[in-house]
Amino acid sequence: MEKQLTFSYHSYENWRQTELIPKDVQKKLEALLETAYAPYSNYPVSSVVIMESGAQVVGSNQENAAYPDGLCAERVSVLAAKAAYPNQRIAAVYIMTAEEQRSPAAPCGSCRQVLHEAELRQNESFDLYLLNKTNVALEFKGVQGLLPFSFTLPK
Repeated sequence: MEKQLTFSYHSYENWRQTELIPKDVQKKLEALLETAYAPYSNYPVSSVVIMESGAQVVGSNQENAAYPDGLCAERVSVLAAKAAYPNQRIAAVYIMTAEEQRSPAAPCGSCRQVLHEAELRQNESFDLYLLNKTNVALEFKGVQGLLPFSFTLPK
């Protein structure tokens, strides 16, 4: 038996010329790049989670010499959001890399699983935006396309 899996996303060549990312979120993402502790990878990443109430929870990557004890920006923000607002759903997650030329990086496998489980916990998907610092953005309606064969609890 052959099965085919497909997923969709939107790609924007210049997200700064759209209304895709709210201005306050843009500014916060850019400022958060400065708070990243990335002496090993030299790859700053920032993240903003928007809760259903409009509350914003932020994160930046925090590396550690005892790899893999550091945390990626999206894990920092999503886990903090669920700790601070356990009964609210996540509406959107924004992730920005300091890259200016290449396309935005997709979350690592561990982060994909955390994002997926956050959706499972709220029984609803959220919007996910991957951005580079200058122009390129990818928009996903839910994280299933990033982690199609995820770990889940038995039903």
